[in-house]
Amino acid sequence: MTVVSFANMETEDTAMTAPSPFSDRNKIFDTVLDAIGSTPMVRINRLFSEFPGAEVLAKLEYMNPGGSMKDRIGMKMIELAEKEGRIKPGDTLVEPTSGNTGIGLAQAAAVKGYKLIITMPMKMSEEKRRLLKAYGAELILTPTEYAFDHPEGYIEIAKKLARENDHIHLLNQYINTGNPTAHYEGTGPEIWEQTDGKLDYFISGMGTGGTISGVSHFLKEKNPQIQIIGVDPDGSIYTGKADKPYHVEGIGYDFYPDVFDTGSVDKMYRISDKESFAEVRRLAKEEGILAGGSTGTVLAGLRRLLTELDQEGKADNIRIVMMVHDNGRSYLSKIYNDDWMAEHGFLNEGE
Repeated sequence: MTVVSFANMETEDTAMTAPSPFSDRNKIFDTVLDAIGSTPMVRINRLFSEFPGAEVLAKLEYMNPGGSMKDRIGMKMIELAEKEGRIKPGDTLVEPTSGNTGIGLAQAAAVKGYKLIITMPMKMSEEKRRLLKAYGAELILTPTEYAFDHPEGYIEIAKKLARENDHIHLLNQYINTGNPTAHYEGTGPEIWEQTDGKLDYFISGMGTGGTISGVSHFLKEKNPQIQIIGVDPDGSIYTGKADKPYHVEGIGYDFYPDVFDTGSVDKMYRISDKESFAEVRRLAKEEGILAGGSTGTVLAGLRRLLTELDQEGKADNIRIVMMVHDNGRSYLSKIYNDDWMAEHGFLNEGE
């Protein structure tokens, strides 16, 4: 497994003297890409009321213009490829994705003048498919049950297209250092500034591992005592065997991506689909935050963490920052659809 190096990234001294990531919020931007980042953070007031000593803060990544935290890496990976001279406007890019990285890339490709091909498992929502097409991306769907290394799976199809066509360039979020770098240089510093450096835990989903690795490295450089918590779907390899399918989108894998630094996470929780969907539906109804299923996985993991801390007498005077990965509007036909929830056995009694 490749260990991600942060040696050449922004140093602590540089980060301390850099302009505030929020200083340009009220300015007119040249393109929509300049509006990526500087997402707001809000308190969760009702969802964890049984733990009054814990302050839970939600980083609303769905406020990025493309609707998810993946806007950050979509732009960063293209910028790095341009800087290295690997691509130029008019070229065709290809990327295997569960959807949100594709949307982030499609947004950036539209602005910068690239054609884009997205390969994606069939289980991803109809809303994501339509969004990708709206941005002008070409979409290739592959069977969900195919393993990551299956020759007709979404990752290998993307590799094959790039290998057999000189004009098609694979960015590959699973090995691209632009993935964790975007969060080391952006998300991490934003969290530190928004909290004035006062936080005890950071919790996020385990997707490619780029987000949690990048944020972890930045925060732990500032304060090694901050605990980094990962959450993973039941059926993913990070917290057990990749032995069964799951419906949560955007997190969980059947392989370890190279961009994931195994030393960046202090603890992980394995969460079922039913727990995830119940929590995120509550988030919408009790906090007015409409998020995707992977945010429900974060909420369920956070509830387990708080329960454990409470049992140990450590749930008072703590501050936890959680990621809200993406917008729930991409899942209206699924997790916010009672018929779909009931069909898959996820609807709780009384809902």
